Amino acid sequence: MIRRAADYRDGEQLDCDVVVIGTGAGGAAAGATLAEAGIDVVFLEEGGWHPTSSMNPYLAESMPRLWREAGTTVIYGRSTFLYAEGRCVGGSTVINGGMTYRPPESVLGAWERTVSAELGAQGLDALFARAERDLGAAPQADYSIGGDNRLMAEGAARLGWRHQKNHRNQDHCVGANNCILGCPTGAKQSTLVSYMPRAMQAGARALTELRAERLEIAAGRCVGVHGRAIDPATMRPGARVSVRARHAVVVACGAVQTPLLLLRHRVGRPSRQLGRNFVTHPNAKILAVYPFSVGGWRGVSQWGQVREFHDDGIVFAENMAPPGAVAAAVPSLGRAAWRAMQDYDRMVLTGVLVEDSAAGRVYRGPFGMAVPTYSIQPADLERFLRGLRALGQLHFEMGAERLYLPIAGMHEITSPDALAALQPGRVRIPDIELFTPHLMGTARMGGDRRHDVVGLDGQAFDLPGLYVADASLFPTPIAVNPQITIAALALKVADRLAESVLARRAGRTVA
Repeated sequence: MIRRAADYRDGEQLDCDVVVIGTGAGGAAAGATLAEAGIDVVFLEEGGWHPTSSMNPYLAESMPRLWREAGTTVIYGRSTFLYAEGRCVGGSTVINGGMTYRPPESVLGAWERTVSAELGAQGLDALFARAERDLGAAPQADYSIGGDNRLMAEGAARLGWRHQKNHRNQDHCVGANNCILGCPTGAKQSTLVSYMPRAMQAGARALTELRAERLEIAAGRCVGVHGRAIDPATMRPGARVSVRARHAVVVACGAVQTPLLLLRHRVGRPSRQLGRNFVTHPNAKILAVYPFSVGGWRGVSQWGQVREFHDDGIVFAENMAPPGAVAAAVPSLGRAAWRAMQDYDRMVLTGVLVEDSAAGRVYRGPFGMAVPTYSIQPADLERFLRGLRALGQLHFEMGAERLYLPIAGMHEITSPDALAALQPGRVRIPDIELFTPHLMGTARMGGDRRHDVVGLDGQAFDLPGLYVADASLFPTPIAVNPQITIAALALKVADRLAESVLARRAGRTVA
């Protein structure tokens, strides 16, 4: 059963075993696992269910449907920047690049030492493997690799830099280069086409276009959620709907929306860490223009990454996008912007990603809005500028005729000599334009209620029946794309919850 905003009756109440709020990498993985265990699952999803056949490259149509606030959501700090968050069935997996990296061994080693062996490489290996299998993690076929990716790989080889091919959650990707606006072929194995169909086949129900507004708490236990239908055209609230859960509520709204909901109920009081430890893996873009046809629009968005500087927390990635999105990186307006976009076939859009060295916080702001805050530090600025100089060097080495930079007062350069000006003394933190699709932390998983928000089973320490299953769980930053880690931790939470529910049905208790 899939329902939309127009289908609800005001005051309607539904019942289930477990209600899962969110259908992204965490919510869909958890919900499918529970449903396939024979548990009655209801999904709540604020966005709509948009089938593969509806995906297209038109920003004015696709972004309002698939992205929260059409991509205008902002993180506040010294360098205020945009963040991407999916609002649709499939969540951010519908609009991401499909990377399936496990965290580095150093990260998992730290989790094992400081949190629990359950979060170490050995403890999570089977869950990672299962998530990779479920999501179709595989290398890209050669026929789907565009000129922009080959150019980046060749540039790294010329400079003697390490280049690593990506594994992506895809099945026979043809390189349509529409990842950020939804895969038009269904090749990208977002949860829209992987976990959600499995869950529905197992009997789950999906309440779409329904925003979770508050939890229901009775006798000190979370027993349900109250929501409001949202008209997808006007975003106006409609019918009020409640879902009662006999066993648990799983919150999987992402590292911004999950704390927004839970802060309303003062969850996490023992540690006071809810909403804190917010990390973003920010990135800065370089748009390079070459004197020859590159044809980046003909290939997959991300085939590989330059990992030469990964030990220093710096990664380079190619990320070509549809014309409307690329135009946002062109620092001009009107006819000048139109003239610049005539070179679209000769463009390569690339990014410098920098590992978090500090953390921000998510607040509950006016009118129930999320207010995420995060400021890069002087050391981060140095790494960004080092990365921009090196990535610019690669482009000029490969023959680029000009670069558009994300630096105020230095938007366009035509010579490698100009890269020398990218120094901390000449560029301030507010001068750099950043962006991120990677949002993590805010409801940290661990074994100590004085330090963490939820336990190793995903259940809140101070609110039985409430579970978290998304990127909020990360104890620390992971320095890579988070999708596969989100899914693996959600599977961990769902396995434990399913065991508990089935034991209760049998009249047993689970330690």
